[in-house]
Amino acid sequence: MTTTAVNGMEKVELHLRKMGDLAQELMKMAIEALRDQNMDLARKVIERDDQIDNLEIVIQEEIERMLSAGSQVGFDVRRKIAALKIAQDLERIGDYATNIAEVVLELKNETFMKPLIHIPQLAVLAMNMVATVLKAFLEENTDLAEAVCRKDEEADNLYSEICEELVRIIGKGADPRKAYQASRFLLIAEWLERTADHTTNIGEETIYITTGKRVKY
Repeated sequence: MTTTAVNGMEKVELHLRKMGDLAQELMKMAIEALRDQNMDLARKVIERDDQIDNLEIVIQEEIERMLSAGSQVGFDVRRKIAALKIAQDLERIGDYATNIAEVVLELKNETFMKPLIHIPQLAVLAMNMVATVLKAFLEENTDLAEAVCRKDEEADNLYSEICEELVRIIGKGADPRKAYQASRFLLIAEWLERTADHTTNIGEETIYITTGKRVKY
């Protein structure tokens, strides 16, 4: 690998780290805004979403520049393509944080029908997965990547528990406002479950670039 390519990938990995940190920060802010019904915090999440989008563009441009330079070996190409996919996964996680913040604003005049317990738990689990899988990618740690992928089942189970509870509330003939709230909370749970799915994607890419083998969890 040329010195230019090394420097280029170092830049990409630095941007990915920033992107991952920002995605986690915005998601934590969004969940805090939801829990506390903090409208100002929700607006800050929405305002900062462009930062993640801009980082994705920078990563795309840097990788395109490196690939166009030629003289790539198999591992190099796999790692660059994986970085592009990971940037897309992180951008989607940022979008989910923005979506949650928008729901917070939508429900600003509502009294929540019940304390939020399981949704914040799912958010913590998903954010831990994001942090761990980025570490796995940057360190080319296959074992750590596999551990994150296996965590997806725990996220799925918690998501199912949330869905069952909210569907029961809707099915009890709840008043329209409670039913609408439950539908918004269902969406939030879905976005968090998808966040966990995106970390699984990153884990699978990490395993691929280090072993050359495709796996699905």
